[in-house]
Amino acid sequence: MTRRLAAALALLAAVACSPDAPAAAPSPSPSASSVSPSPSASSASPSPAATRTASPSPSPNPAVACPASYAAPDPRRPVVDLRFVVGDDKRTVRGSESVTFTPDRPVDRLVFRLWSNGPASRRGGGSSRVTKAVVDGRAATVSTSQSGTLASIPLGLTAPAGTAIQADLDFVMTLPSGVNERWGRSGQTVWFGSGFPLLAWERGRGWAVEPPTSAFAEAATSEAFRLTLTVDAPAGDVVLATGEHVRKAGRLRVRRAAAVRDVLVAVGPFRVAKGTARGTPVTVGVAPGLSDNPAALLALHRSGIAALADRFGPFPYESLDVAVVPVVSGGIEFPAVIILGTRQDRDATLVHEIAHEYFYGLVGDNQGRDPWLDESFATYAEALVRGTGGRYLSTSIPASGRNRVGRPMTYWEQHRDDYYRSVYVQGAAALLRARATVGAAAFDRAIRCYVNANAHRVAVPADLRRALRAYPAAVAALVRVGALPPG
Repeated sequence: MTRRLAAALALLAAVACSPDAPAAAPSPSPSASSVSPSPSASSASPSPAATRTASPSPSPNPAVACPASYAAPDPRRPVVDLRFVVGDDKRTVRGSESVTFTPDRPVDRLVFRLWSNGPASRRGGGSSRVTKAVVDGRAATVSTSQSGTLASIPLGLTAPAGTAIQADLDFVMTLPSGVNERWGRSGQTVWFGSGFPLLAWERGRGWAVEPPTSAFAEAATSEAFRLTLTVDAPAGDVVLATGEHVRKAGRLRVRRAAAVRDVLVAVGPFRVAKGTARGTPVTVGVAPGLSDNPAALLALHRSGIAALADRFGPFPYESLDVAVVPVVSGGIEFPAVIILGTRQDRDATLVHEIAHEYFYGLVGDNQGRDPWLDESFATYAEALVRGTGGRYLSTSIPASGRNRVGRPMTYWEQHRDDYYRSVYVQGAAALLRARATVGAAAFDRAIRCYVNANAHRVAVPADLRRALRAYPAAVAALVRVGALPPG
């Protein structure tokens, strides 16, 4: 997700991006995630999005392997059955979650993130808590830390790698009001992203326990999981959410997705326009009281999807929903669903957020540790589509951020006003320079290989270095700004 910073807005009024700065994180604005049980990971047939393939991408170097299509989701990824019940007061959301988790290394606890307890949400009266936990059929205790954003459930033993663990949680969330965030309410419209206990596992590394940030940015990490989502909401409301629509029955809406790493839901009396983009269903909803034209926004999203699909591969999800809501400034991306503020048709926010469906959604990252891997790439992608690269290349970078693109959110927490220019803009400019150094065609092939190889995974900077190893000049351009470490 991207969140915009006021300082960046003053300095880059002509440059469009997403809000201040929160991949599931908001995108900074120019200024600056009764249902039948989820099928098991081994028995369910993959959905269309999971089986889509990108056109073959020749390797830039015959010695460097380049997958011809997106890597398949991990067959042992978590399976999540999630249910939200939106209260009639449009303030409280109750939920239940069933997770089947098979770790790739021994674990003695489960760790979930309650991101709606973060600083910005708290300021608006938002909160979240687990009211009941059962692990493998036994009642479990939940302890919280990091201002309530980290929930830990001890197992009482060490489960070996490859052991399937079943966790069932009940939770309740109070939505904040008046905050530019992933969770909110305004009138009869509500939205909540990462609004459930999010399993914080990074395959190959373990639990992701980075602290929350007060910046318009994310610190979330989650591997892709198979999802069945049920939303219980007023029958007359529109529900926009992660996953392909399966059925509607009264108050219940059911959705499914083969591989997503987070979930966002928006509920309200939206004005809606529907269409398709390269075969992907797209739905745009505009909340009451906003002047945005859903049909015009639909056309822009169709165009953006086509441009990015040509560059990076087929749109990675079964569908895309877009909700235009009050209060939010800029845009906030989640897998298969985007939240926009009003009048984002006037800048690059739309394309930036669609780009996040590839960088953060498809190719994941630890947003607390490596925020540049999604924000710099999304800014780079919209620069290529919209021709804004010249502005980014000439933007002055503040001293606190110069050559520090790869710093974690714990660093940017102390330099929030410089985050947008230092990570979004400086990182995108470095990628543009790397592209110019080795040639557009070669660099584009290498990035396509990076996307294909790291699809449905949590990427790290070493994965990008590996994709560019045939082009030392490109690597050097990224080392110079601190995106990649020396060596």
